[in-house]
Amino acid sequence: LEDAGSEKDMKNKQLDQKLEIWESQLINIVNKVSEKFSSYMKEVGCAGEVRLYTGGKNSQENNDGEIRSFNFKDWGVEILVKFREASSLQALSAQTHSGGERSVSTIMYLMGLQNLMASPFRCVDEINQGLDERNERLVFKRIVENSTVPAGPSSNSDHCGQYFLITPKLLPNLDGMENEDI
Repeated sequence: LEDAGSEKDMKNKQLDQKLEIWESQLINIVNKVSEKFSSYMKEVGCAGEVRLYTGGKNSQENNDGEIRSFNFKDWGVEILVKFREASSLQALSAQTHSGGERSVSTIMYLMGLQNLMASPFRCVDEINQGLDERNERLVFKRIVENSTVPAGPSSNSDHCGQYFLITPKLLPNLDGMENEDI
């Protein structure tokens, strides 16, 4: 029984170590996305942040007294946004934010993710629906900038991938349409 108990403790320590490595890598990725997302939201005159939500429920105390949540179904990515100067950051939601605000936030989040993953192409359907002219122009500019940069040094390609924006309409005279890579 003592052997089984000490083996259980050893396995729990191994699990804690693996969780710690995995969690730190995940936090690092979320922080990188948040940095880009925040920068892109600032370009359109808004504020934003991405956070890792770990639930906090059904947690377990490890040997060091730390509380660790092993219930990964409660984990998620929280997108926080602020569209008005007088407001504070709030979780992006259909109940609080307009369709245009959700579209801007979604595309800026996708743009923040884009450089962290290799993909030969990306496809977004009607992301510009519900956007006013100002935001549609700013979103299109960000898509062009992210889609025409050379691929990073770790890529096997000379470009960052293709981007397909599917929409029944585009505004006239959008910045970037003259780019030879568009």
